[in-house]
Formats: sequence, structure tokens, C-alpha cells
Amino acid sequence: MNRKDFITFLKVAETGSVTLAAELLGRSQSSVTRCLQDLDTRLGFDLFERVGRRISLTAEGVAFEEEARRMLAMLDDLPARTRARASQTEQPLTISATYALGTGLVPQAIARWPAADRPREIRLMQAAPNAVGQDLRSGNARIGLASLPLDVPGVKAERLYSAPLVVALAEARAAEFPEGEAVSLADLGKQTVVTMLDQTRLQGRIRQALDTAGMTPERTIRANSSVAALQLARLADSIAIVEPITAYGATPEGVVLRPLVEPIDFTFGFFAAEGADATRSTQTFFDLCEDTLEALIPHIRRIDGTSLSET
Repeated sequence: MNRKDFITFLKVAETGSVTLAAELLGRSQSSVTRCLQDLDTRLGFDLFERVGRRISLTAEGVAFEEEARRMLAMLDDLPARTRARASQTEQPLTISATYALGTGLVPQAIARWPAADRPREIRLMQAAPNAVGQDLRSGNARIGLASLPLDVPGVKAERLYSAPLVVALAEARAAEFPEGEAVSLADLGKQTVVTMLDQTRLQGRIRQALDTAGMTPERTIRANSSVAALQLARLADSIAIVEPITAYGATPEGVVLRPLVEPIDFTFGFFAAEGADATRSTQTFFDLCEDTLEALIPHIRRIDGTSLSET
């Protein structure tokens, strides 16, 4: 697979049409079709399926689209990275983070970094946890921030943390759940409850806690991002159970947070590729992230054997 293959695939995915993609790329329709067929053969699955008069990505195609975009970005950046290494000039600080950590933590940490001391260029990419690991393995990122578990060989944890989930609700409803008092899942029985969509991560632990509490929400909304969950709490007369990083680091106006009685922890960490050289900017960034966590997140704790004071 080469750069041309990725560009062709992404243009077809974007337009939903081989004919239109070929026109925009200045290529023949047959060459675009042949490229897609070759990709299907190499990958061992179909990237597209026909839906009426258009073609649409298969489930595998949707997953491949994110990987293709990341590979294309890495290939486009390869000459600049090579020249920087050859000339021993400063390389960009490349960070790959999950959406929660990239939204709620990374901007807060960078804001603590004096502008004069920061690397001249910082790049932030956001992705699913295992894609963060792949970015580290491929060299597309120097720093990774992801939730656990992170099952990617060749990636090592630098620091690991845990903090409890919280309840978010519209400010107009704050009197129903007084400040300073923890909210129990049992108190949410007649509410519309927003939880996470991913069954393999937070949703599974939330579901288990609800079952233990013997509580079935009257209505449920499931979202695959905490940002969406917080907005639903603000706008849809609902109560959201969310991870604490986005909750405390990127709370929208009009939303208040309350601690949760049930101990449901969000676990995450900072990662690097095995064998990667530690740099001063990398360690500085990790320290800034830890300082940010300590300042923002109640009951944050470090779980890799190193103490971190609770707030």
C-alpha cells in the first residue's frame, strides 16, 4: 500500500462514488476501481458495499478509514521528520491522545507550560485507545495518553492513574442534588440517564454498578463521547455519568458536577514506545499533565507505585 492507494480510498469514502472520486483525482474510473479491488485483496475484506446507487463503507471500511488517514498523515510528515533528525534540529512534540484526555487534559497542561519554554511545534492527534498505541509504535507520535486497557505490543506505560466517575446535570437542577453531597445510582431511578456506549470499557462497569444497585433507569441515552454526554445533561433534562477528565477539564457552561457514591473508577495513563529515548520536553509534559490532574480532579491517584497527593 502506498500514499496513492490511501488517497484514492479516502476520496471514494468521502464522495461515496467511484465516478466522482475519479473525476476529482483526475484519474480513470477503471483505475480507481482497480485500486479498491487491490486493497480488498491485500486486506482480506471488502472496504465498500453498494447501497442503492451509491457505495458505502463496510464496518471494516469504517475502521480502515481512520487508519488510512493516520498512515497518510505519517507518510506526508516523513520527509520533515527525516530532515529534522538528520540535521539534529528540534522535532515537533507529537501527542496522540484519546478524545477524553485530548480534550480535558492536554490543553490544560499545555496552558501551564510557559510559551518560551514549549517546543516550537506541538501536534495533537485524537484517536481510540488502541490507535494511540499504534501511533506510538509507528513513530507517528512520541507521547500517548489513553484509557486502560491498552493492549498494544511494543508500548510501555510511563505513569498510570485512577479517578472516580462523576455525575453531571444541568445547573437549573442543581438544587435536586445539593453541592457537597454525593449522588447514589439509587437516586437516579426516575431520571433519563446518559451513560457510555462502549461496552468493553466504561459502559460495562457502569452497567455492573447499576445492576448491583438494583436500579434500571426510566430512560437511557448512550453516547460514545463525554463531551456529548455533558451536552445532553445540559440540554436534554438528563443526568450523565461521565469520566472525570472531560468533566472537570472541559465542563460546558450550565453544567454542574457531583461526586458519585458508587466507586466506579476511570483508569488511564501516559505511554511511550518501548525503546524510545526520553527527552526533556516529554518528561516536562508528563509533569505538567500530572500537575494539572492534581489541580483539577478530586481523588486522583497514581496507581503505578508512585504517590500522588489526593485533592
